[in-house]
Amino acid sequence: MRRVLLIVWLAAASARAQSQNPIDIAIRAAEALAKTAAANGPSGPAATPTPLAAVEPKPLEVQPDGSSVDAIVTALYASVSHGPDSQPNWKRLRALLLPRAIVVPPRRPDAEAVAALDVAGFEERIRRSIEGRRERGERLGFTEREIARRESRYGAVCQVFSTYETLWSPHERPPFARGVHSIQLVSDGRRWWIASLAWDVERPDRPIPPDLITGEIR
Repeated sequence: MRRVLLIVWLAAASARAQSQNPIDIAIRAAEALAKTAAANGPSGPAATPTPLAAVEPKPLEVQPDGSSVDAIVTALYASVSHGPDSQPNWKRLRALLLPRAIVVPPRRPDAEAVAALDVAGFEERIRRSIEGRRERGERLGFTEREIARRESRYGAVCQVFSTYETLWSPHERPPFARGVHSIQLVSDGRRWWIASLAWDVERPDRPIPPDLITGEIR
């Protein structure tokens, strides 16, 4: 700053001595000094950037599907239901079950034993079933709807008997099948998980008992 003032003062004194306008001379001197400074770069040390404030990581969000027993059971039915040109929502379904959850479908008439599947095995079984029906030209589409529920809960565990009906499409009646899901749920303190899922289908010689038909859906 002192250097600038000295140059301007000298330029003004020279202008007076030469009978020139001192203001014009001072302006030209300041412009010349600015050009010189720009060409030479900054004269002082580079400014130290201000460090950004540390950002606290956001807590893991609890997905709505696991927020309650009712929410996870409702999500189970929604994830397995699908139209004729689609498949179950596998991503949503996998998010409902514990990584080592057990899925036990009804025993097939030609099977010697009950099949206890992991999540990947259950998904593969359903994919093969859908593809087989498509190759045979059979009707596709699958909708399950809960019609009654019984819950027994203690602490972080809950047993749900969920009675359902199965339809080809959401608005088609009557259903072509009915059955009962046995759903074992556990809570980790933040959300509910499906630990195991087993079910059986109603048959003429094994009707669903009345207490599983009239159970309240909470």
